[in-house]
Amino acid sequence: MNKIKIVFTDYYYPDNLREIDILRQLGEVEIVDCVKESSGGLTTEDQVIEKAADADAIITQFAPITAGVIQKLKRCRIIARYAIGVDTIDVAAAKEKGIVVANVPDYCLEEVSDTAIAHILNCNRRLSFAGDYLKAKAWNYDRIKPINRLQDLTIGLLAFGNIARRVAEKLRPFGSKILSFDPYFTEQDKFNWVDFVSFEELLSRSNIISVHAPLNDQTRYLINKSAIDKMKPGVIIVNTSRGGLIDEAALAKGIEEGKVGMAGLDVLDLPDTDYQNSDLLNYPEQVLITPHMSWYSEQAIAELQAKAAKNVLSYFQTGKPLYCV
Repeated sequence: MNKIKIVFTDYYYPDNLREIDILRQLGEVEIVDCVKESSGGLTTEDQVIEKAADADAIITQFAPITAGVIQKLKRCRIIARYAIGVDTIDVAAAKEKGIVVANVPDYCLEEVSDTAIAHILNCNRRLSFAGDYLKAKAWNYDRIKPINRLQDLTIGLLAFGNIARRVAEKLRPFGSKILSFDPYFTEQDKFNWVDFVSFEELLSRSNIISVHAPLNDQTRYLINKSAIDKMKPGVIIVNTSRGGLIDEAALAKGIEEGKVGMAGLDVLDLPDTDYQNSDLLNYPEQVLITPHMSWYSEQAIAELQAKAAKNVLSYFQTGKPLYCV
């Protein structure tokens, strides 16, 4: 019997020794670490096809696992991603070919929810902005007005998945009114202190909107000009999910027109390495951008690496990964 061949297309951790240690429980396996062969790993479809066409399993981070790549996979049975989202993988094409797609939906719940709340508090209290004015010797209260008591505000959570639920639980003691729109969430009775409303009602009622939806064809540019037009004047928008959920040109226009008061963004509609080129940096008094760091902690990295490998281990041992998309 051939060894199980496992290809690591790419990752940005110092090493993948933790994963390899876990995968050795499968016995003698063939590990192909493309990061060791090429700095940064695989970045194009052709590279993935060349290295992974005969793989039994693929562990990936940002490499494009498109329909074209999947069509060329000869014996792959599982694709595991180092992430919650799977927008780099054509899930429909994988399922059509009988390939299981696995993610790690719970590795950074605390980190991302904490960051969302940090952005909410910062945008509402103007903390980092006030600090910047002070350092520039340009401080006065007029530059940060208006600031409103959080308890008196309504906070809308777009989607109510694992992270948004933690945000809601952590916000609850502040006393704000919490709304959510999520047509797929069915356990509203467990959160009877949250008002589940339509998309339009959330837009029109919320003083602060925190975005937590997955990115797919249906949600791309969910926050667009039409959505922003329905929002309250001076609305605060926070996004710690995926950059492509917000039409950034529409957001910029909303800021210029005074419709959007503040924005706290940990994700942009750009590759992470291009954040310094974002046009939204032209609005330093209304926008705080952090460099896609909401997922990060030492504990989260260790958990993510281990669970990505355990998805593959579990699949070959039991026929199912820990988490199946």
